[in-house]
Amino acid sequence: MRLIFTLFTIAISGLALSQVAKDQVIALRASTDGDKLHLSWANPPGFAGSHTLYRMEKGGSNWEQLAVFTAGETGYTDEEATVGKAFDYQMVRTVGVNTTAMGFLYAGLLVPDISYMGGVIILVDSVFKDTLSNALATFRQDLESEGWQSTTIYAGRGEEVVVVKDRIVQAAKGIPNATALVIVGHVPVPYSGNFTLYGIVPPDGHVEGSGNHTGAWPADVYYGDLDGQWTDNTANHTDSKLDRNDNVPGDGKFDQTKLPSTVELEVGRIDFFDMPAFQLSEKELMINYFARNHAFRTGKWVVRQRALIDNNFTGFNLASTGYHTFSTLFEDDSVDVSADYLTAQREGSYLWSYGCGAGSFTSCNGLYNGAARTSDLAADTLRNVFTILAGSYFGDWDIRDNFLRAPLCNRSLVSFWGGLPKWYVHHMALGWHVGYGARLTQNNQSLYFNGGFNNSQNSTHIALIGDPTLKNKYLQRPSGLSATSNNGNVSLTWTDAPGLTSYNVYRVDADNRHVQLNGSPVEGTSFVDENNWNTGNYTYAVRSVVLEVNPSGSYYLVSGSVRATVDHINSVDNSMAQPLALHVRPNPTTGRIWVALEEGGVQQVNLVVVDLSGREVRTVHVRELSANQGFALDLENLHPGVYLLKVRGQDGQYAQHRIMKY
Repeated sequence: MRLIFTLFTIAISGLALSQVAKDQVIALRASTDGDKLHLSWANPPGFAGSHTLYRMEKGGSNWEQLAVFTAGETGYTDEEATVGKAFDYQMVRTVGVNTTAMGFLYAGLLVPDISYMGGVIILVDSVFKDTLSNALATFRQDLESEGWQSTTIYAGRGEEVVVVKDRIVQAAKGIPNATALVIVGHVPVPYSGNFTLYGIVPPDGHVEGSGNHTGAWPADVYYGDLDGQWTDNTANHTDSKLDRNDNVPGDGKFDQTKLPSTVELEVGRIDFFDMPAFQLSEKELMINYFARNHAFRTGKWVVRQRALIDNNFTGFNLASTGYHTFSTLFEDDSVDVSADYLTAQREGSYLWSYGCGAGSFTSCNGLYNGAARTSDLAADTLRNVFTILAGSYFGDWDIRDNFLRAPLCNRSLVSFWGGLPKWYVHHMALGWHVGYGARLTQNNQSLYFNGGFNNSQNSTHIALIGDPTLKNKYLQRPSGLSATSNNGNVSLTWTDAPGLTSYNVYRVDADNRHVQLNGSPVEGTSFVDENNWNTGNYTYAVRSVVLEVNPSGSYYLVSGSVRATVDHINSVDNSMAQPLALHVRPNPTTGRIWVALEEGGVQQVNLVVVDLSGREVRTVHVRELSANQGFALDLENLHPGVYLLKVRGQDGQYAQHRIMKY
């Protein structure tokens, strides 16, 4: 079947869409020079235009213009990108009055690890409640070790989607900072939309008379939109090629083609229903998937750090999702752009792959011997973890032997329809998970260039197939953590992770927040917490850590944690403690505060930030604090609000300051 591009020839946001995908992507790169972040790019041959660079806080809503560069300039040092800070960058290439290419990068220098992930809801098909109990228990343990707090709910296949949605909303209210939703199994599939030639055309362009892929499509994003108004009373579409795409009032399918509000939850679905080409049961495919998932996120599944692009739409910009994503993760010599998709994966593994071509529900032209079919994916070995595909019909995934779901039946852990619209998962280069990019893509209208493809942006069809909590890279974990309390201190010992020697140490609170205790990584297998001044039962955690450097800068990559609990008895006598005079500024703050003594010599102190519920959200041990030697305490990742800064010196002196973060 041919892929029809009905609206593709219209220029969106001024971008000249006649160029091929690679030419439309500026490979914006970051490198570190001491404590500076340097951005660089290459100019195309004969370039006679200009580049404009913009910057934005992660999660922001407006781009700030930084500079305009002439044709001869290829670099910029951002003086505000200090150690531990990361920004989103956008670069626009202009020739005359035309925008010809764009680049996006999330870049930073020595960016701290993301130790607290938030709440994740695991929504399980009731069919698997017992048969997957062991696999799901391991999955929950892996999530907990990475800083997620999970809750599990169930849904029957015959339930109405509105009933399932109500259950999700209640679960989100019951877990702190609900962030992600992992759908396990054939939980009822929401349908939404009224794609038609006479309104918003289908993302793949197959309108009435041209493949007729109209009406309503699967819309798992419905489950992630906790407060939007979804209706079922206006769409009246009865001439879709397949009856399941018809959408009439009162049929349980929703009217919305565009998202009615901002999506709150990062949704991913692991669903092996009706995939007979793989000749394994749903249960067997599910068990295999979670075994791979565990092996990958514990660093035991070793995959070559490289990517593959097989672009069979060279005249269109669909593959810009691949070219852009991979330029933020890998150097050019680690991105293979000339190999056949299936053949290359027979010969070696790839962390990421992108393949596009004219498609059907079960095939994609150009990926293998003319066309790769779902049956080919079942018969061969797909050795990659993150799969991006683009072609007609793939994104309507709730059908037998669907090509988009097929990679998960083989070796992949994630698959998505990238290019219709353009996806943005580049934050993964500095440690974020794929679900963050999925939700960003769903909510994106024009903040990031959406690809201009058939008005497909911000639509209800955009979906992630696979586990949304997965990150780009993992380390093996340490083991055998032991915690003992002696003389008011807690002593920790553990066993090295294979091939690793550096670690971060944490206390873990009731919401599974990992509060880091060490400043620089601990070299060795022991640590003493000298600053736990309260008697009680505590959970400690240790995670492997390495400084990861890639084209987006540098960040601290951590493993999942190994844990131990201890009944701690505090023996510090505070009866003679004296107040400690401090300077704390700025207050209020947007992110960082500077802490220093008003007078006196050097002190060792413990800085503890507590929220209004009394929960520790940040703890740092400072070895040298004085009137001349201050400390910059990073509060960037805290939500706006009021916090209490508690400071304790080694001789029992203390101070408390109320901090406002906005």
